[in-house]
Amino acid sequence: MHNRNKRNPMFSLVCIFFLIVISIEQAVAVPNNKTGKEIIFKKKTYQIPKMKSKIEIDGILKEEAWKDALFITLDYEMYPGEGTPPPVKTECFLTYDNSSFYIAFRAYDPKPSEIRARFANHDKLWQDDKVGIVLDTFNDENTAFAFVINPLGVQRDLIYSHGGTEWNDSWDAIWSSAGRITDFGYVGEMAIPFSSLQFQRIKEQQTWGLELLRIYPRNQYYWIKNYPEDRNESCLLCKFPKLTGLLGIKPGRNIELDPTVTGIRTDERNDFPDGDFEKKESKIDPGLSGHWSITPNLMLSGAINPDFSQVEADAAQLDINKQFALFYAEKRPFFLEGLDFFKTPLDTVYTRTMADPDWGVKLSGKEGKHAIGFFTAQDHMTNLLFPGSEGSSSTSINRKSYSTVLRYRRDIGSASTLGLLVTDREGKGYHNRLAGIDCVFKIKKSDMLTFQFLGSHTQYPDEISENFNQDKDGFNGTALAFSYLKKKRTYFWEVAYHDFSPGFRADLGFIPQVDFRKLKIDGGYTHWGKQNAFFTQINISGNFYQIEKHNRLLIERKAELFMDFSGPLQSYLSYQIITCKRIYNDVSFNQTYGNLYFEINPQRDLIFNFSLTFGDEIDYIHTRAGKRIYFRPEINYNLGKHLNLVLNYSFDRLKLDQGWLFTAKLPQMNLIYFLNARTFIRLIMQYTDIDRNLDLYDIEVDRKFKKLYFQFLFSYKLNPRTVLFLGYNDNHLGYLNIPLTRTNRTFFVKIGYALTL
Repeated sequence: MHNRNKRNPMFSLVCIFFLIVISIEQAVAVPNNKTGKEIIFKKKTYQIPKMKSKIEIDGILKEEAWKDALFITLDYEMYPGEGTPPPVKTECFLTYDNSSFYIAFRAYDPKPSEIRARFANHDKLWQDDKVGIVLDTFNDENTAFAFVINPLGVQRDLIYSHGGTEWNDSWDAIWSSAGRITDFGYVGEMAIPFSSLQFQRIKEQQTWGLELLRIYPRNQYYWIKNYPEDRNESCLLCKFPKLTGLLGIKPGRNIELDPTVTGIRTDERNDFPDGDFEKKESKIDPGLSGHWSITPNLMLSGAINPDFSQVEADAAQLDINKQFALFYAEKRPFFLEGLDFFKTPLDTVYTRTMADPDWGVKLSGKEGKHAIGFFTAQDHMTNLLFPGSEGSSSTSINRKSYSTVLRYRRDIGSASTLGLLVTDREGKGYHNRLAGIDCVFKIKKSDMLTFQFLGSHTQYPDEISENFNQDKDGFNGTALAFSYLKKKRTYFWEVAYHDFSPGFRADLGFIPQVDFRKLKIDGGYTHWGKQNAFFTQINISGNFYQIEKHNRLLIERKAELFMDFSGPLQSYLSYQIITCKRIYNDVSFNQTYGNLYFEINPQRDLIFNFSLTFGDEIDYIHTRAGKRIYFRPEINYNLGKHLNLVLNYSFDRLKLDQGWLFTAKLPQMNLIYFLNARTFIRLIMQYTDIDRNLDLYDIEVDRKFKKLYFQFLFSYKLNPRTVLFLGYNDNHLGYLNIPLTRTNRTFFVKIGYALTL
């Protein structure tokens, strides 16, 4: 039975949070300059000069300002080597003026013809040569901004958090870059406006953490940096050298308006499969988004009638014989901005739950040790996920709802944080309210403790409660997550515990399972290869965990053994063997199955990977034991600098003692041609083909199901918010006696412009 105590836990949680802040801040603070054996590598400090003349970002280092810039060489190979001399020479130049930070690289290469550089979409520089800079602008060793380019100047930007243990490339800044391949290697130039960064507004000189890096992919994937790195230190940002200077600079307070116009026409077949096509929707939607730095580091964003639609289609997944809901990544710009400020150890903020908002307001940023994230939005409809201990279900109701999230995080010492989270979603006859505290504590340089506690209160409409077997009265729930991780150069171990009560709901997050307690023990050993060895590293690890319901009935008891190997041609081989006892619908299953993954880059234009799962599986519809085989090969091939082709094929079959239950196939193609770094044409194709054995089903299902999806897109991006998209979507369905037949088609155009005031 659910706890029906309706007292709201938010006030108590807030009080507890601030008591914890006061009591432990000094205890966990780690001085920046320790003495004794704990210092293995001393941090270097650089002084950056201010430029006296202008620089043009064109990939040609001809300006006088570069001669007076701070000069740094990248002298350390940190992967696969460990502070060894790098195989290539790299020089970097740093300077600044009142408006921007300037970086230039000279990347020498003994064989310039083997440089890997292609035109690509923003952030998609997977296998290219790259150079970049990471800036810890608050010098808090917790959050940093990274800017990376390939030899053609194609950009990637991302944010590091939790000391560098997590990163997110959904953040997009507006900055300039250029690259040029030369007879000695290549040159890269960047100009990063201070208005695209966040840092303290102070009169004295700034001190930032600084990492310079070069990625050199050949037979092996080399990481080259400007400092030696201690592999016994789990906090990446804690290892950075320091950059001082930057006197008199100010973060921007600019106002940016982003008007958009979106035109959509959708035609739909009025009676499938023989009806005629009729116009279902035809509209032109103007929208407006805005950004205002109300303080140097606090950004207010808003959108009226925004285009929240996705231009990039989700990669298709086979949704057959699954216990829990599938996860799809967020791709909509409004929700991606400042996403790092809403992160917690659990997936408590998952904005894909909001389908089609009418408007939204967001506030995010950081002042000193204080980070805050807030957003609220009105949605046309309400998506609901009903988690359980053995599976989840979902539905959508055609009612407006209002979603609000408040996130506060406080830095404690070095690379440690305390956080407070409140979320609320309200609709007619419905609400879900959640509050909680969390922390990430750096106990030692190799030890990390993570903790989160949440409480929720939920009320569903009567018809939802009846149709989905939910409590008709308002009910409470709690969630607890704890882990302690020690990670050294050659080994790691972790202890983790999760406890989710039956009544816990996080309707603005992604929590597909509740009513369980889980204890997990994990550990492993790493053997590093010597310089020029056949392998880079070999890892052997294992874990044991047990999950049981709150009534102490077993859900799953599992032991896993992992082995992986990194070798020549950037190859990676991983094998996992699992044995477990599972209880599903009160039936016990003893299972053994394996997972295999292999990836190789045999030559600079070709990447191949292959996934395989085989062994025991459960038929979740009928609660029967079966054997599953799943495999997914993928080829990623670049035809020169302009054309990229990705092909993959998913095959999933479940076999019972009486015969095969289903066979599912999913081939996908992504073909993209880049006219230049800003313009591309793309074709996506996804084809789902499911064949079921009706003799083995006790419920009514289609024996044959086919779905074909096409998307054509023309994209021009002057910057992440000044864009032009022209596209066409096409959907087909097919059943047993019905061939693939078009169901609907959509034409769309979007124009967006970034106007800075």
